[in-house]
Amino acid sequence: MPRPYRIAELFLSLQGEGPSAGTPACFLRLQGCDVGCRWCDTKYSWEAQGGRSISAGELWTELAALGDAPLLVVTGGEPLQQAQIGELLDQAVARWPRVEVETSGIGPPPRSHPRLHYNVSPKLSTATPRWEATWEHIAAWIAEPRATFKLVVASPEDYDEARAMIIRYAIPGERVMLMPEGMTEPVLRARSEWLADRCKREGFRLSPRLHVWLWGMRRGT
Repeated sequence: MPRPYRIAELFLSLQGEGPSAGTPACFLRLQGCDVGCRWCDTKYSWEAQGGRSISAGELWTELAALGDAPLLVVTGGEPLQQAQIGELLDQAVARWPRVEVETSGIGPPPRSHPRLHYNVSPKLSTATPRWEATWEHIAAWIAEPRATFKLVVASPEDYDEARAMIIRYAIPGERVMLMPEGMTEPVLRARSEWLADRCKREGFRLSPRLHVWLWGMRRGT
């Protein structure tokens, strides 16, 4: 019998980051993460035994009750640290036209499917002591054609490190998005302005943080 999932929250909102920013989406936030980014805005999802337990049947019923949306975002926590993530994604792509998984890349891609997309965010050295572990599977992620790489940048030094890692691993520039780190609209705006110049110069895309801009640091957005 399948084990229940551990979730932090389910909600309907707009995708705030990455290539589908602005798209109405159902969010499935899984519970549990030990990557430990210092700037994480969902630290309530770190503790593996936090949140609540839910069966697969209850999960899909509650997600459907949120309302129609063309996108399901599977986030965390760290989705790849869920023992049954592959089975969960099999069921997700059977129900949604597009599924996006937000991950640090701490493990290899659990599935590949035409409707399954990955927003992979390997970490820089300023984010967490475990940053190197998030680059260990980068070759497998580059080989996954529906993976986009989102690097979180807070300073010019971060940008230099991000650019060095992109070059080191030969990540295609058109699959790279740079996103400003920040918890407030003024900080995001200031960092977006100088990141935009670098994106124009290098051919990277700039990711917004729409949910912070629209609603601030609130759960369920």
